[in-house]
Amino acid sequence: MKESIAELALAGFFGVSAIIGFTAAQSKQPYDLTQIQFCPKSANGIVGQVELDKRFCYQPRYVLAEAWKQYGGYNSPIPYKGDAIQLVRELPTDNPKQIMGGAIAIVGLWGVTGCLIVRTNRLKHKDYELGELEKTSGYITWNAQKQRRSVKAHSTQLRTDQLKDGLSALDVQERQELGLTDEDNERAKARIQLEDYLKARAVNHSVMDKQIAENLRDKAKADQEREKIEGKNKSAITDDDNQQSVNQQRANELIEALKAHEDCWLWKIIDNLTPLWLIGRQGSGKTYTSAAIALVRKHCLGIPIYYLIDRHATGDNQKAWQYLDTTNIAESEEEIDTALDTLCNHWLLRIKGKNDLEQPALITPEQVLIDEYTNLKGLDATKDSAEKFYKMHLTDTRKAKSHVIGITHNDTNASYPEGTQATREAGTILIQKFSANGKTPLPRVKIVRGLLDDNGEELKDAERTLPKWFNPEDIYNHFNGKPIVFDN
Repeated sequence: MKESIAELALAGFFGVSAIIGFTAAQSKQPYDLTQIQFCPKSANGIVGQVELDKRFCYQPRYVLAEAWKQYGGYNSPIPYKGDAIQLVRELPTDNPKQIMGGAIAIVGLWGVTGCLIVRTNRLKHKDYELGELEKTSGYITWNAQKQRRSVKAHSTQLRTDQLKDGLSALDVQERQELGLTDEDNERAKARIQLEDYLKARAVNHSVMDKQIAENLRDKAKADQEREKIEGKNKSAITDDDNQQSVNQQRANELIEALKAHEDCWLWKIIDNLTPLWLIGRQGSGKTYTSAAIALVRKHCLGIPIYYLIDRHATGDNQKAWQYLDTTNIAESEEEIDTALDTLCNHWLLRIKGKNDLEQPALITPEQVLIDEYTNLKGLDATKDSAEKFYKMHLTDTRKAKSHVIGITHNDTNASYPEGTQATREAGTILIQKFSANGKTPLPRVKIVRGLLDDNGEELKDAERTLPKWFNPEDIYNHFNGKPIVFDN
């Protein structure tokens, strides 16, 4: 009897210790974790890269911090990390007392186990049977994988928590007004909430571009210093400085000429983030005018052309586009469909990166040009992506510092996605070009809507003209040895 009482007392003590230790050891994140990203590089250009990113790069991955330090860290002898696998952030445990709690739990559990062994020896076989699971190797496997399941469950919870802070209520409302579905919003949330991974990628194209520019600048400085030591760079440095001085002088001359032309209306359009659309019949010079505006923004405002979307980019429109030096071109229907989807994701990433930066001005402005939008909206291969592109460009491009220039043939409701009339009339600039014979553009221009005068009043159906030198060839030559003689 005394022995039984002692056993029960001992079991009770260790049982309480086990409960206390188990409670202390519990936490939402019981282990130190490391978040990583797996972004393999495609050998098939931007289209292949987009598909690889969707499949691998946009998925958050978590490993035990101890395993990462041993096998994947920067000092690891195993060279599999490279450029494809990158550290995103460290996630320390949220329960620093778990070790002490775990120790108490182990002591308690050993005590209970010891008492149970003693008691079990006194039981008859008929009073206790192992469960079917415990009789097999599956029980051992199940126990061995407890830790792995715990880490996976925690990873899932982190992913769920990330999606809670998706788009703002205003963003969701804007998308609902434009007809975007809940599924579209959920996809947008999933893209935005790739959190720190997106900071690494898309504090984004802008910060990466800035870093590349800084690297190139530093490399150029290093090259100049080396050449200076070798006594070879005096003339090169002088020529470079002179060229920069000449380019700035040419830019200033062009800006002044634009400001002096008809109350500065054309410069106001160029120096504006509002999406710009051009309409007009064939032969009215819509493409040439778009290319000229893009070139002025490039040379005078330092805004590069990020994407050109045109089914005739290297065909009929080559004469206009050849001066742009654009980063990306989409010409086939498949390329255009991918490009439109890519741009929608790209804007979201830029908005996310800008909001995460302490200095939003670090987001570098960019340009996107799209031709024959109405035709793209009518093609089976590009219809869905074209409608999505148009809806998102009405709300996201200003926030993403992306200057959009669009070309279409008319301004009817049928030319645009359904339900966008009010938003486009309030959020776009529309100008109309003219031709008398369907071949030769006229200098006449009509500002249909979207541009404000100095008193803040909107100019509607206001007649204006373009300077005779306002074409891509003359503007390109202006910065390449043949300056324009400005007489407006």
